[in-house]
Amino acid sequence: MPLRSSTTLAFGIVLALYGASEARAQDADTAAAKAAATTDLGQVVVTGSRIKRSEVEGAEPVLTISAQQIQQEGFLTVYDVLSTLNQQGSVEADTKYGSHTPNASPVSLRDLGPGRTLLLVNGHRVADYPQPYAGESNFANYANIPSAAVERIEILTGGASAIYGSDAVAGVINVILKQGYEGNQVRLRGGTATAGGRDVVDLSWVGGRSGDKWNLTYALQWTRRDPLSVGERPKMDDQDDESYSNWTAQARKYGFNPFTGLSLVDAGNNTRLAPPSGTCARFGGQFVDAQRLSYDYNSDTVRNLGGYCGMAHDYADWLAASGGDSGSAYLYGTFDFDNGVQAWSTLSTTKSVGYWTYDPPYVYLGPFHDTGSDRDLYAIRQLTRFESGGWKNLANTTRELSWDLSAGLKGRLADRFDWEVAVGRARYTVDEYVRTVDTQKATAYFLGPQLGSTADGTPIYDLDESRWYQPLTGAQYNDLAVKAHNRADSWVNQASANITGELLQGWAGPIKFAAVGEVAKQGYRLSPDPCANTCYPLDVVDYGGGERLRYSGGIEFDVPLLSTLNASLAARHDRYGDYRAYGSDLGAAIGTQRDTTWSAGLEWRPLSTLLLRGSVATSFRAPDMHYVLGEPSSTQQTVIDQYRCIQKGYYLTGGCSAENSDVFYLMQVNRRGTPDLESEHGRSVTAGFVWDIAEGLSLTADYYRIRLQDMIKDLNRDEVLSAEAGCRTGLTTAGGVWVNPGGAEYCARILSRVARDAAGRVTGIEQGPINIAQMHVSGVDASLKYRLNTARWGNFSFALDYNNLIGYHEQTYRTDDDKNLRDQKVRSKLRGSVHWENGGPLDLTLYAKRFGSTQTVNWGTCTRFDDGYQPSPSDACRVTDSGNRHFGESTTRYFGRVGPALYWNLTAGYRIAPKMKVNLYINNVLDTVGYDNKERYYGYQFYNTTLYDAIGREVAMEYVLDF
Repeated sequence: MPLRSSTTLAFGIVLALYGASEARAQDADTAAAKAAATTDLGQVVVTGSRIKRSEVEGAEPVLTISAQQIQQEGFLTVYDVLSTLNQQGSVEADTKYGSHTPNASPVSLRDLGPGRTLLLVNGHRVADYPQPYAGESNFANYANIPSAAVERIEILTGGASAIYGSDAVAGVINVILKQGYEGNQVRLRGGTATAGGRDVVDLSWVGGRSGDKWNLTYALQWTRRDPLSVGERPKMDDQDDESYSNWTAQARKYGFNPFTGLSLVDAGNNTRLAPPSGTCARFGGQFVDAQRLSYDYNSDTVRNLGGYCGMAHDYADWLAASGGDSGSAYLYGTFDFDNGVQAWSTLSTTKSVGYWTYDPPYVYLGPFHDTGSDRDLYAIRQLTRFESGGWKNLANTTRELSWDLSAGLKGRLADRFDWEVAVGRARYTVDEYVRTVDTQKATAYFLGPQLGSTADGTPIYDLDESRWYQPLTGAQYNDLAVKAHNRADSWVNQASANITGELLQGWAGPIKFAAVGEVAKQGYRLSPDPCANTCYPLDVVDYGGGERLRYSGGIEFDVPLLSTLNASLAARHDRYGDYRAYGSDLGAAIGTQRDTTWSAGLEWRPLSTLLLRGSVATSFRAPDMHYVLGEPSSTQQTVIDQYRCIQKGYYLTGGCSAENSDVFYLMQVNRRGTPDLESEHGRSVTAGFVWDIAEGLSLTADYYRIRLQDMIKDLNRDEVLSAEAGCRTGLTTAGGVWVNPGGAEYCARILSRVARDAAGRVTGIEQGPINIAQMHVSGVDASLKYRLNTARWGNFSFALDYNNLIGYHEQTYRTDDDKNLRDQKVRSKLRGSVHWENGGPLDLTLYAKRFGSTQTVNWGTCTRFDDGYQPSPSDACRVTDSGNRHFGESTTRYFGRVGPALYWNLTAGYRIAPKMKVNLYINNVLDTVGYDNKERYYGYQFYNTTLYDAIGREVAMEYVLDF
């Protein structure tokens, strides 16, 4: 929705609701809270400042979500509700092939990346998720926060490093857990998806007890949410489920070749050795008899390469939505001493197990010479859930344990200052068990002992067909499909002290201040399976580990300038250093990062019903530990030497390609942490207003802009070699002029990453992270709230939150085009709810979430001809093959969009007794699913995972007991 149209709509809603508020004055209840801009909170701390204040709204916008709101809108977990925030960007889907963190749930405010949003629990930092996001950087996991213990969630959407330090670039999410709870409440919830699968059970107990000087709050929660396999969604479990517009010429000619289930392939001519009759039927319906067909488009001929067992449903055993079990416990206790000092302590822990898979384990042997058939063969076989005994035995498993223990003292000094000291330790452990085939065991079981080698070195075996063509027993499956064990740990020890209060009396009121000092030591360790990619293959293997020390100090002031004008100022200094790498001397080479940040804000209340506000803040993000402490890893790869290609002039005679063998050769590619990384630096600006239009009706709107520089980007081997060639020659491999993005210093760093011998051949490449990229985002957040109390129809609460993305710019190099990438994102988001109650036993909540349209996954691809042939975008969608029937013809590029997507949740509660209640939850009422919104030119998963998923409508019942 364009910003102009959205603004018109917002003002229309305001005027309509204002008229309604006037019309209802005759029968409205007279009791109403004061306006949002001046609501009296007593004296509390709100996220974004350590200074206590008595008003909800301040210089920076803060969104608050209560535990009651989470339940009324139908959400079960903390991440469920945070993922619906208008400010949430796209993150790596748990169903993505090759994900490094399939059991984690990251948040990326403003779409700046998960590591640039700071997570606090009760105002304190938590341990990082041990495994790196996308194999590169650290982040926080929002899936291990017990929702039963949550009191409220406060979200500050802007830079806040001057208050909280590193990572508070896009914003801060402060999850505040229950304290001072009285009584007990048990909740039991059970539900399922109406399309099948995805059963959910949640049991929680929250309670609290207190005495004259003490209070104890506790919470226990157990949740089971079954994973959803693709096989439970028949509209997306096969290749032919993709949109027909994306079918290839081969598929339109005779359909799709099923994925290989069981096959013997002749290494010489690529034909298949057909399995004996009845073989495919032995595998519990998961294999079907198939013929491998090959289509030559230019001659329009089909060649049959032979029979094999194909998968009955190609993607049936892949993951559609992750799931598992989790149990959590929470304790918070206080004790009041006679001198006014209060001691407090809290412990929270979560233990979980998750199940996931992208491609179940398979056997791949060869090439080998088979004495029985007297051929060189490849043997390929997919292991099945029929053999394993169920999908969970086929899937991978992640077991996690996290705990956080902290304690402190707080009191009041000279009846003017509130102080607090605290210490804490948090730890997070992930044990990942990945199903993969032990190659040596599979070789021994199916091929037996090696019988020698052929003249060209191919090993000779006698394939045991009685085993190859028979399903495995459960015991045999567990013996061959081993569980590779990757372990990851992270921890943080921290201590802090802060003081806040009225410093002195100013000309317009008391000047308040807060000061804080912090020290923290954090570490992590990645311990992949020692047999990874030696005894058996693994797609994702990460190495690294170490620790570092942080010292921080900050101060902030709240200064009344006039009776209606208030200023806030803050500054902070952070030092990260004393690095130590586990198992290497890398830590000694790592420098110290020192960053000073500041912020300033203004609040002007020209009317008692109107707040005008604005803020400017700088922010930073210290380099991720994995970026600087990642352990060296190396592989032999065949890569194009771009410098030699330009030097020899090949770019003038057909370009740099694999055809030029003297520049396309095997070289050592290494990756390790970069010790001299610097912090990323940001600046954010906000400006907006809060207007109490009428009793119960308020409108909030804020403009935001966040700019981030010196972003850390992981350079791959080709980027390193391309930059080296440019630094040495000033040319690109296409013959154009190369533009230096970072001057002499940049080239010096690049040249140090490439090692060459005396003959000029590359002997080693160091790929890895450097400070190089930049980005900035801007947009508008708006919120409308309306409360209508009537004597006849009950009480209504309306809430509407809107976001419009104005600009999204991202440059890897400063010389890149600074294009607005807004159209590649979800440009607008809307989130709202209506809650009704009449003081009786029934209450209802209707919640809605709208995602605006976004660019299709394969945006810019060439459309297909009617027969399915697709030309290449690199040839401007023009067919250049003279043997092709469409030679000289062109198609157009596809610049489609997908969406918008609209979701509705309905919650109904009925109090059956003073202390007993039942709730009905219907989430995704209209059953909006991805497989009903497939993109025209996109293969598996067929739909845009930013807008859709495969779960569909979910229905649940809940029983609530207070005692």
